[in-house]
Amino acid sequence: MRILMALLAALVLGVTPARADETYLSTSLSIFEQMTLWRDSSDMTSDVPEPTGAILRWHHGLRVRLVGVSSSSERATVLKYLNEAAELANLSITVEDGEGSGENFRIELLPEFKVPPVIQPTGCFPRDRISWGPGGSLRVRRPSPIRHSNDIRHSNGMILYTELRLRAGTSDFARCASHEILHGFGVQAHPHNLHSVMNDTQPDFADFTEIDKMTLRTLYHPSIRPGMPHLQAMVAARQILAERLGVVSAGGDTTRLSWPVMDRAVARLRELAEGNSRAAATAAIQLSTAFSLGHYVAVNRSEANRYLRQAADRGTPEAQFTVGAMLSERGNPLRDDKAAVGYLEKAALQNHAGAMFVLGGLLASGRGREADPVAAYAWFILAAERNVREAVSARDNFSASLSVAQIAEAKARAEKLVPQPAR
Repeated sequence: MRILMALLAALVLGVTPARADETYLSTSLSIFEQMTLWRDSSDMTSDVPEPTGAILRWHHGLRVRLVGVSSSSERATVLKYLNEAAELANLSITVEDGEGSGENFRIELLPEFKVPPVIQPTGCFPRDRISWGPGGSLRVRRPSPIRHSNDIRHSNGMILYTELRLRAGTSDFARCASHEILHGFGVQAHPHNLHSVMNDTQPDFADFTEIDKMTLRTLYHPSIRPGMPHLQAMVAARQILAERLGVVSAGGDTTRLSWPVMDRAVARLRELAEGNSRAAATAAIQLSTAFSLGHYVAVNRSEANRYLRQAADRGTPEAQFTVGAMLSERGNPLRDDKAAVGYLEKAALQNHAGAMFVLGGLLASGRGREADPVAAYAWFILAAERNVREAVSARDNFSASLSVAQIAEAKARAEKLVPQPAR
């Protein structure tokens, strides 16, 4: 495949085979970025993609549970794509049928839901998006881009639990299954310019394409870690792809390769960060990380600080959480525990579960503010209620150091801190 693509590029572009290899490398790197580091616009009104914030992927094996009603052929289809994706990602996988517990990957097969075809054109249209309003009117709710017909829970880029909902009995069941399974493995985008099962404009094929296979292999290479930020992930992917394509030998220097693709990524992040879209905060965080740690761009403390504060000051809970978490990292040269507590508290008060957990840890150890075990325990309680698994053990372990009166006070404080239910 590599040789074929290189020769094709040489023929079409009129370049040498060596140059064709570099062209194919740049194309492959751009595809990886589109598939894993950009996602659909969050306001669903624009085709302009947004940065994901970080690499999203599993870091351990899968225990899959299949539930619901389906034909034997549909079950076989699901298993086909599950096993192929797991093999490409080099993940172990076990599958169980029927209701039970202990799984981290759940696939629910829903019975076909009859509505007019113009409203429900594909098997990927989940049942819970449709309801009947007053007078028999039909209502269609638009989900957020990542909650299409799936629910992916993660922490710092590590997928902890995935639930897919597939509508059985449809003509395009296979395409929907392969599409949603790739979502479940961390592919977040719907690039409409690529030959991929993630492309919603190409409903005529279901099997993973070469683009899909390349994306999964690269995403699950040991050099690509969960939570890896945008530009750092691109640098790592460039090395992986260059070695795999034979452009450089193992460990070879890739710094002079694909720089137009890398420069374009920086430019797009800058443009978003300076704009007023919902993606501005996420893009600013990515640039702050890059300038702080020298990911492709040169280390620039001033730029790192500027983008960092810019992101959080926009008031977005996710940005405040990310900035607070970054400022609290022990190895971060910009570490500022006091500022971290401030940002995390703002995010936590807006019902951000991750911020609740990290804030509880800082308050428990007296970082950034005088140690406050009651407040720390209250935040652990709230984070645990919102299904942050690490918070459950932190809450249970921390309670041993508190008195009965402190625990009671913390529970009362937790009820007042964030009265709104988790969403």
